[in-house]
Amino acid sequence: MGTSASQHVDYATNEYLIRFVGKESISPNNPFWNRFLSFTLKPPATRTDDETLIQKILPMCEALRENNLQTGNLASLLHVLFNLSSQLLGSAEMENNMFSWQTFNGLFIVRCFTKYLVQTGKEADLIRHIETKVNGKDGDESVLNRYVNTLIDLIIYMPLVDLTYELHVETINCLLVLLSVQLFTTQSADQLQIYRLMMENDRAEKLSIALVQRYVQQPKPPPPPGGSLLLGFASDVWSYLTGAQGPETSTLANQAVLLVLVLINHCSNPRNPYRETLCSYSDNLGNLLTSICATLDREETTLFLYHLVHRNLNFKTYLLSRSDIESLVLPMLCSVYNAPDNNCHHVYMSLIILLILTEDPLFNKTIHSTMLKSVPWYTERMVLDISLGGLLILVTTRTVQYNLLKMRDKYLHTNCLAALANMSSQFYQLHPYVCQRLIGLFQVLAKTHARANSEQATVQEALRILLEVINSCLSHQLIHNTNLVYTLLYKRQVFEPFQQDPAFQDVIQNINMVIDFFTSKLEKEESQSTDVNVVMSRVQQAAIQWPTERLKKFPELKFKYVEEDKPEEFFIPYVWSLVSQLSNMYWDSALFKQC
Repeated sequence: MGTSASQHVDYATNEYLIRFVGKESISPNNPFWNRFLSFTLKPPATRTDDETLIQKILPMCEALRENNLQTGNLASLLHVLFNLSSQLLGSAEMENNMFSWQTFNGLFIVRCFTKYLVQTGKEADLIRHIETKVNGKDGDESVLNRYVNTLIDLIIYMPLVDLTYELHVETINCLLVLLSVQLFTTQSADQLQIYRLMMENDRAEKLSIALVQRYVQQPKPPPPPGGSLLLGFASDVWSYLTGAQGPETSTLANQAVLLVLVLINHCSNPRNPYRETLCSYSDNLGNLLTSICATLDREETTLFLYHLVHRNLNFKTYLLSRSDIESLVLPMLCSVYNAPDNNCHHVYMSLIILLILTEDPLFNKTIHSTMLKSVPWYTERMVLDISLGGLLILVTTRTVQYNLLKMRDKYLHTNCLAALANMSSQFYQLHPYVCQRLIGLFQVLAKTHARANSEQATVQEALRILLEVINSCLSHQLIHNTNLVYTLLYKRQVFEPFQQDPAFQDVIQNINMVIDFFTSKLEKEESQSTDVNVVMSRVQQAAIQWPTERLKKFPELKFKYVEEDKPEEFFIPYVWSLVSQLSNMYWDSALFKQC
């Protein structure tokens, strides 16, 4: 066995693979398996590599499909894997353990062939190939059920050490491949046997916790050891695990969170034990948040965070209690700011999370008292000494303006405006540039509204909300936002066309009252200065005299995020698009029936 550790498999000509997919039936106790699983298999390092591999082994996959129902060799390999896994989990020593190496090889081979069967047939065909009798006898337990339980046990109970890292990754990949049956059928997931096995599994809670813990740990792939018998194997696996992601990325954490997302977004009725576990998860919340903040540039992390913020009250409460909220908010704002470069779904999820957070008054107060020295990624102009809340206003107003010009997605700008509305009563010491952009957005909306195009109702609604945002700030925080008052005075002509419009007349009345009051105060000054600092000083003095009771009272602006009635219609295709893009595994999207 040892001598074969340095031998690589040429998939197209290897005699053992040819025999495995051939017409000869190979029993589980045949010595063939020991030799077959002792070669160094070089897994694909990227999605493109995986596609290339699929093309290379396609003739063998076709041969297996043709012969396996008679030979039962796939089931025999699974029985060998059951034995290897049992010995691996029962072994006291994990380092230098040949069981992990052979188990990895076996799982990788099974994964390749099951993925082919998943894509080219129905779930029933896949199960029939897995359940083929070995030596003409039925086992006491379903082979599929035992395979699923073996994979789950490996994830839960196998210690994570250098030599088992790649095996942990491969185990998760095997489960993702099994669950991908949902992509190639019009049936809902709860009608598929594989999903029923997963949802009814008595280890569901432990599996969920184990996967989340792997994400929290962010374990990096071990470097290839020197001078070892398994040097060649380790080097190949290092390439496989790092791939195009770089050595700082935790492949295991990435795969773990992808599997979590698949499990929690399917089979939502009547109950999903994986979702329930995530909703109540409360262990190591500090470390969980640290890992999320460190990986928020990754789209799957943002979706994972959404589920936690939306469904897990323990996590949301802990998050809102943190004094370093900028470590979470800044990466999300950066993603939204770079919207043209990001998948629109990534932007949606970031905005929804921000909207949910702005429902909390303490969050709004905190972000407007959290000061930032600079924001390097904000490139439109240098912004210094701006509050985190001010930056959120800049990014959301910019997004609404960009959306009106380019994407024209009502859902996107509604979420932005709702977040602005939720914050408005807590606006505090807004930066001059923030005030300019806020009123600048109103100008853009006003011009669009004047053109009376087919989207007038949408623009009118946006204008109304923005006027209510300005009004809310003036009603609650005028004395602390003299920069906004100054901007209103400077741009007062923008509001004149709306004074007689019934759709805006009530809310614009307050804004006009503020403009008139401060204009009157400035006009009473003996010298009319055009110096900005002088005018600002006079505005600040006048603000002290402002009679707050003069403004008409409006209900406090409160918007609450509500998930769609059938969220799976959005989330299931989205999750599988992430798995397809980010798991380093290739599926033929032309065959998809659900996404």
